[in-house]
Amino acid sequence: MAQILGWVRDRWLQALEPVLWTATTAQEAELRTLWEHELQWWKTQRGLAGDSLRKPITQVRSLIKALPVTEQNSWENPRTGEREHIGLKVFNLSEGEWVQMNARNQGVTQERLSQQVFLKDPDGLVERAMSLLFSETWADLVVGIAVCTGRRLAEIMKTGTFTVKEPYTVWFEGQVKGRGREPGRSEIPTLVRAFLVVEAVQRLRALVDCTGLEIEQVSQKYGKAVNEAAARSYGDLEELVRATREKVSVHNFRGMYARIATFWYAPPPVADITYMAQIQGHRFVLEPRVEAGTSAEEVEQIRHHYASHANYADYKIADTDGNIDGRQGVQLGQPGVTVLDVFRSEYEAWREKMHAEPPVVAPTKGRQKAATENKTGYSVFRPTIQTRAWGDDLREGMRRQLGHEIKDDELLRRVFAVYEQQDHHAGPAQGRVVRSVVGSGVRQAGTLSLEQLDLPAETQRLLQEGMALTGAADLLAYLLAAGEREARNVRSQTRRHDSERYAAMPTSKLAGMKVPEAGTERYRRAVYTLMQWNEAHRPLEQWYITTLSIQKLVGGRKEAINAYLDAHRDEIEEHHRKLDIKPSYNRKAEPIGQMITIAEEPMAFPWGSASPAAGA
Repeated sequence: MAQILGWVRDRWLQALEPVLWTATTAQEAELRTLWEHELQWWKTQRGLAGDSLRKPITQVRSLIKALPVTEQNSWENPRTGEREHIGLKVFNLSEGEWVQMNARNQGVTQERLSQQVFLKDPDGLVERAMSLLFSETWADLVVGIAVCTGRRLAEIMKTGTFTVKEPYTVWFEGQVKGRGREPGRSEIPTLVRAFLVVEAVQRLRALVDCTGLEIEQVSQKYGKAVNEAAARSYGDLEELVRATREKVSVHNFRGMYARIATFWYAPPPVADITYMAQIQGHRFVLEPRVEAGTSAEEVEQIRHHYASHANYADYKIADTDGNIDGRQGVQLGQPGVTVLDVFRSEYEAWREKMHAEPPVVAPTKGRQKAATENKTGYSVFRPTIQTRAWGDDLREGMRRQLGHEIKDDELLRRVFAVYEQQDHHAGPAQGRVVRSVVGSGVRQAGTLSLEQLDLPAETQRLLQEGMALTGAADLLAYLLAAGEREARNVRSQTRRHDSERYAAMPTSKLAGMKVPEAGTERYRRAVYTLMQWNEAHRPLEQWYITTLSIQKLVGGRKEAINAYLDAHRDEIEEHHRKLDIKPSYNRKAEPIGQMITIAEEPMAFPWGSASPAAGA
């Protein structure tokens, strides 16, 4: 359970848990009165209102979920079909109250509308994502999947299950928010071929294993690296960065995906709010919980409030002149593109009413086997000898650059990707084609990858595992972090060696040295000498260890002495407490340098040093 606010835990222990622990369903009315009083206390005594109520309410409900559930104190939640403590039914807000909490005032709404992002080249945005789906770097894979599916980080890396349904749709299950209100699975569109997304998820899960992490920990461990990858791939596109954000992050892609998917695939008769709510799993927009008798106008207003909270208006499709393009379903009828099952009947009825042309179906030659009938999972391409030779040359060029064998399937996928990305423009030279095909795992210039290095397979696997375990975004970031750790270790070892060397020198030789390690050794000897002196003398002769006292004994800069005393503050304060030494003890007529002498021999100072000589 997440950390509970201190005052929430106090209220829980004092006012709520004692009642809820013995409550039964017959006491629902009494519990509602208790909850009303508790909310009033929060508002008057804690000054909470609006969105500030969200966190404490969520935390109280989490505490209720930890209570034992019995036949006497539980009810069956109709949304989940599961029995829950009666407190969860009562200690909540109504749908309308949540809407009021979430709704923004008119000024904020206008500000958001003024910051709308105009997507002038949705094809180009998706082409970048397709490139990332071929990457060997786990963070690039996450970004590519996020753009093409609009899923959250934890869904991509841990909870989500993706299964190909149609060429451009997948069955998805494992949503992390509102799971109690979600069906077992839902059909969502993909902005590229669905199997590319599914296989990218499989490769990602092989590179990074999140099964042992809680949902919240996924973002904590991997969020920074993924956002860095997002900034590398899309950070040059200023239109993606809202005025409220300094740089593009994976969060941007959720709204961007919904808008592009609506533009490409949403049937014209379906409202954009409805389509986006469906593909993002926002059941609270599709079917808001309202009191019985709520008018259709009020329900629609609630839907729009929620849609605003879900950032549906953040992105709009626009032409090169900045004019909004409000069309929907512009790719419906293209080969492989289908309407989501949930909207199929509505689309068919509209098409019949509008006398629209039937969707274009890709021509077939003879009967093709369905995927379920194919035993091998492969089909047969029959290129001519010359075409095959050309492909083999491309394959060899790719093998040299990527560092692994390229099978027919991978070769064809990369060629297909380049064909779509380059808008059917053929390159004049084979070398350019090879670079383009290899670039289907396109990465920004200056980004180092394992494929570029001639490394043994075992070394590659070891580095990949290290990158996954540390959450590094790419090889360069991983190597820099490892290099920094090694540099710190070497520096520490060097300083330790120097410290041991200076600890073996006579005190008089240290006095003339300007290096920091020599000064540290002088301060160490002065502190040790003062401690030994205080142990052996009466209170009136003892000295409180201060920066000035050290400076008068062995010299040095105040800043350096302060740093040394701070590093050993616990030992020094314990020494003062043990002997009950006060700062006023230093008000002596005789200077400290005349009373105390620092020994010359290095063996006289065993305290505070790891030196073998000093410790002997």
